[in-house]
Amino acid sequence: MEVAAQISAEDKAFEFSPGLFGFPESKRYIVTDIPGGGDIIKQMISLDESNLSFTLAYPYAFFSDYAPDIPDADLQDLGAERPDQILVMVLVSVPEQFKDATVNLKAPIAFNPFTRKARQIILAEDRYSTRQRLFSAQ
Repeated sequence: MEVAAQISAEDKAFEFSPGLFGFPESKRYIVTDIPGGGDIIKQMISLDESNLSFTLAYPYAFFSDYAPDIPDADLQDLGAERPDQILVMVLVSVPEQFKDATVNLKAPIAFNPFTRKARQIILAEDRYSTRQRLFSAQ
């Protein structure tokens, strides 16, 4: 049996403390690939609540000037000393037409792949929107 096959979902889970905003009871999530999403679009699936999942996007692929200021207290909670030790993703709201998708740049999700801790962070700055269009209007 391959080593990778022996790794369970529990081993790959990220622990959210205190949970996602609006979903405080669900604290363990795994991040999985979406066909065709590559490293840019992912799926985050709850291990605590069946049928609860979220679409994530790597924001820098769409917004090269995105520069969230992650507070030191949040970095400490994640077990990180510097912002370059975490991976930042944003939640995607996907309507019927994917081309109309929006992302929440105001409340990114920070993952520490080394400690397996994650948290949603509400940014203090007002320059980011909770409903930023993912694709520019055509």
